[in-house]
Amino acid sequence: MKSAAVAPVRDIVLLGGGHANVQVLRRFGMRPEPGLRLTIIAREPHSPYTGMLPGYVAGAYDWDDIHIDLAKLARFADARFIAAEASGIDTAQRRILFPNRPPLRYDVLSINTGGVPGERFASDFVTPVKPIGRFLPTWHELTANGSPPVRLGIVGAGPGGVELALAINHRYPGTRCTLLDANEEILRGIAPKARRRLQDALKDRGIAVVTGTRVTQALDGQLIAGDTSIGVDHALWTTGVEAPAWAAESRIDTNAGGFVAINEYLQSTSHPEIFSVGDVSHSVGQPRPKSGVYAVRQGPFLAENLRRFATGRELRRFRAQRHAMAIVGLGVGNAVASRGRVHASGAWVWSVKQWIDRRFMRKFSDLPSMPEESPKVTAELRDDMPAAMRCGGCGAKLGADILNAVLSRLQVPASPSTLSGIGEDAAVVQIAAGNLAISCDGFRAMIDDTYRFGRVGAHHALNDLFAMGAAPRFALAIATVPLMADRMMEDDLFQMMSGALDVFTEHGVDLVGGHSAEGAELGLAFSVTGTLVGEPLAKGGLSPGEKLVLTRDIGTGVVLAGAMLGCARAEYLLSAIDHMDSSNAAAADVLREHGAGGCTDVTGFGLAGHLSEMARASGTGATVRVNDVPCLPGALELMAAGVESSLQSNNQQALDDFDIRGAAPDAPALRLLADPQTSGGLLAGVPSDAADTCVQVLRREGYTTAAVVGEVTPFGLDIVG
Repeated sequence: MKSAAVAPVRDIVLLGGGHANVQVLRRFGMRPEPGLRLTIIAREPHSPYTGMLPGYVAGAYDWDDIHIDLAKLARFADARFIAAEASGIDTAQRRILFPNRPPLRYDVLSINTGGVPGERFASDFVTPVKPIGRFLPTWHELTANGSPPVRLGIVGAGPGGVELALAINHRYPGTRCTLLDANEEILRGIAPKARRRLQDALKDRGIAVVTGTRVTQALDGQLIAGDTSIGVDHALWTTGVEAPAWAAESRIDTNAGGFVAINEYLQSTSHPEIFSVGDVSHSVGQPRPKSGVYAVRQGPFLAENLRRFATGRELRRFRAQRHAMAIVGLGVGNAVASRGRVHASGAWVWSVKQWIDRRFMRKFSDLPSMPEESPKVTAELRDDMPAAMRCGGCGAKLGADILNAVLSRLQVPASPSTLSGIGEDAAVVQIAAGNLAISCDGFRAMIDDTYRFGRVGAHHALNDLFAMGAAPRFALAIATVPLMADRMMEDDLFQMMSGALDVFTEHGVDLVGGHSAEGAELGLAFSVTGTLVGEPLAKGGLSPGEKLVLTRDIGTGVVLAGAMLGCARAEYLLSAIDHMDSSNAAAADVLREHGAGGCTDVTGFGLAGHLSEMARASGTGATVRVNDVPCLPGALELMAAGVESSLQSNNQQALDDFDIRGAAPDAPALRLLADPQTSGGLLAGVPSDAADTCVQVLRREGYTTAAVVGEVTPFGLDIVG
């Protein structure tokens, strides 16, 4: 049952999208805890399931079968999803550190990141199988021509390495696999009869096994083990992972190998507010092999203990099983099972493995609709709740302590042009003679990542000036933050303004002041002032005979709508965010250099609406070739599925201005012309003889999808399919 909105007072941050953290998201989605806010931070937006990797390699599963979409799962759990890789943890300040963005605070932290490859993987022809998210792109490259390398070395002949070798042999029988292991006997943890069955399968398939051989060097084309050199075209390393360096550097207790030391409650032995599971952890008193089986079993206990710790209740002990069931596939259609000294084999074991794996994955793909229920806040959280009645006096401003804390952390660069700025009642700036261009724009948050939202908001506000050929100089902000615990409001404001400040600094724009307020939801707006030299690139500057050049894709509206509905793939959402978090500054310069006379940024009215507006202002017509308009990944797919932005129906009225030929009225590509954009690209009229060169230069400048999408005509608006 979903709970009605309650002001959150604790932040639970899940670092890593491993097998246990995804279960936390699902369980909180099924049973929310009022007063708690969840955030998932993961390097990859799709989390692969370890147990199905060999089946995927063997061809039994497709890519979606073995991946959990973290954005969709986070939406179900009403959690924030942040695609980023952490570089450390500041345990004293309870902040997660990143190499290229500001730290993010937590009250309770759950680490499920997995380990990292060791230095021995430095060679280009050696690929570690863990983490799987990094292995799969390389495997796709290796098999892009239909088969992997002819000679493939697999270092590590445990159950994982053996199963991978059998899977590769099943799908690519032309590949000669060689398994190498430092032990004299492989599969020592497997029941004797199961071990013999697997050894027979390796022999029958012609898979060589070299034991008692520790690989010490990996040179191009050679695996060196003592005096032995084995020639391979590529090598896969399955012997395990090492602990990330940041674990020990964060002053968390670790074992000798650097893995996070945890107790029977899955808590750090040194920091009770930190929980850790999976390969990144070492269970004190219950050491177990690095296997996804244990992380899967830890998931329910982790979810319950995070809930209990955050609400001040007694924790539950986790007891790891002594013997985990190992099911090793022999390719597709047959498998061997082993637990302790018990074993089984046959087609039925493969069917059982498939049933277990698919049942686990269905938990994260078949997510139920949860009705709302009245919130029941625990006493521990209720004491920290902010007052329910908010008077809204003095513009509902945030408290001075919150604002001062954020300003002290932002480190706004000093500028000689700003005589007085932040901290004064009004900014005083010094400008050179010339015309001023002034614009104002803003919106509520449409993505979970507050730092990226701040960046998108700044880019969006700057675009109006870039579209006119102006150079932005100064910005004033209006930021709205929803009611939460003070420390959470402070961090959200800091994240959002840090993102905006980074963009402004990149463009030489001074942030000179603004206003912050408490509101129903996160929001950000800017008033931006710039200087204009020469004639502006006005909307009414189109001339017949010019080509219409669009600098970037369209489709942010439908992708964001799909993400809010939980039906857009995480990769589509991240592509849209990257699209919105990009600058039009260089594009504006290129367009002007190639003779553009009229220009606008494509935003809320959609491409069709903005073009209609330009044609009216210019007294011209225009033709758009719908199939030449670049679209964001997933945009057409979502539009075809009936997903649309709330502005879609209103924007589609602009299509009535056009004579449509060769396209059905409900064609997704046609309807996408009315899709409202956030921080979209530029649309300009460029002289016909310069248009192709203009597009080439735009692509060299990083606008890789820039295209000529039509032409300016003397009269009439047309869309050609």
